[in-house]
Amino acid sequence: MMAAASTTGRSIFRIRHYDCVGFDMDHTLCRYRLGAVFEMEYQALADYLIREKGYDARLKRPLAEDANFLHKGIVMDVDFGNFVKLSADGRVLRASHGTRVMTDAEITGQYGPLRSDESLRQMAADPIDATEGPIHRKYRPFKDYFDLPALVMCARIVDLLDYANGNKPLEKYNFWKDVLYGLVEMFSRDNLKLNAGGYYPKIKLNPELYLRPCGDGLKKWLTEVKKKQVTFLISGSDPDYVQWVASYCLGTDWKNYFDYIVCASKKPGFFSGNRPFQRWNHSNSSAGGVEDQEIELEELLPINKTIYLRGNWNQLKSSMAWCCGVDHPKVLYFGDHLIQDVLAADTSRLDVVAMVEELAAESQPKKSPPIDGLCSYKRWGSFFYDERGLDSNGPGRLPVDRMNTLWSNLIAQHARLCISYMEAISDYPTDHEFATTQNGHTKFLGFLPSLPTCLL
Repeated sequence: MMAAASTTGRSIFRIRHYDCVGFDMDHTLCRYRLGAVFEMEYQALADYLIREKGYDARLKRPLAEDANFLHKGIVMDVDFGNFVKLSADGRVLRASHGTRVMTDAEITGQYGPLRSDESLRQMAADPIDATEGPIHRKYRPFKDYFDLPALVMCARIVDLLDYANGNKPLEKYNFWKDVLYGLVEMFSRDNLKLNAGGYYPKIKLNPELYLRPCGDGLKKWLTEVKKKQVTFLISGSDPDYVQWVASYCLGTDWKNYFDYIVCASKKPGFFSGNRPFQRWNHSNSSAGGVEDQEIELEELLPINKTIYLRGNWNQLKSSMAWCCGVDHPKVLYFGDHLIQDVLAADTSRLDVVAMVEELAAESQPKKSPPIDGLCSYKRWGSFFYDERGLDSNGPGRLPVDRMNTLWSNLIAQHARLCISYMEAISDYPTDHEFATTQNGHTKFLGFLPSLPTCLL
């Protein structure tokens, strides 16, 4: 049942309303066992920093000891070693120096009486520009599950540096570039091709420890959608990785679920740029796939089992319009990344369903099971709402109006729905009508399967 975001008006949401339906892959269609993945990634990053950069071996202790510190969307103040949770307008709601909680006095001492600065306000006003441009060098958000273990790593490094400095903060911290190099090395394309490093060999050797196979119900639902609508996959991952993960989660026939498959898409730029497409030829050689030359619009066709690389939304949409025989097709897109999927796709006029696993972790236990690797957020508060936000809990405030964190506000302003898993929709027939009560001032319709408890 739809958990509505407001009590004004009425709307019906249905998949059949759309001509084209698309999906992200990682953490959307293909889900991970987050607790195991977090620990594996953290230990791989620790090994790199200790071996290659000479960091303290005490970084090797289990990530689980600081599991409460994990919280998607926390922003690191690179120079000062602080970690902040932001409001929708860029104010610091909560903060930590290393793993130590900062007091309100320390927060205002660092960020002023408004608990913000110009860069933080710009990050809230334009997250795409802030996370791709120069602000990213000063404030670094941990935006998704792939880089979230680095949040704990960075906080622990600050603790160790302060301890070595007589338990006093440094004037400036310079370790971030080392952590960044470690992340780049972990997920490098060379390591993927050679099955080397601390990530790819482990996940390929024991995929059952790290990946969740898709259920038969979701596969049947995808098949039914494709019968009457154009379906597409847009993944930022390398095609070799997509091929491997999708084969495990969806089955070796995974390409049959999609009319168009795009990999290495470089979101969010895919939705706003004009990079040309290339066709990918899979090879069994150690070199992996081979990229063809650039292709023209008329060559971008829904050819069975063809994988395209890079590209841009306008060209893909034009081809899909030809495919479904509609000049201006209505498009729905499912994605988990709140900047690269939700905000970027909405800016290009797609309707977006945000898949947010935190919803399951924060929903009523009877309606959503607890999520491995996502805690109760006793340290940072709710992902969707923070009582420290000003004017967030006044009388008559609707749930959507109380979504006052930076990231939940992106959902409220740019998504049609927020779901915990694909099954929240795929458990219903493709012609099912989800009755909602529509908000008067945003496009957001509500949550599936239920509201987070903080908004009840």
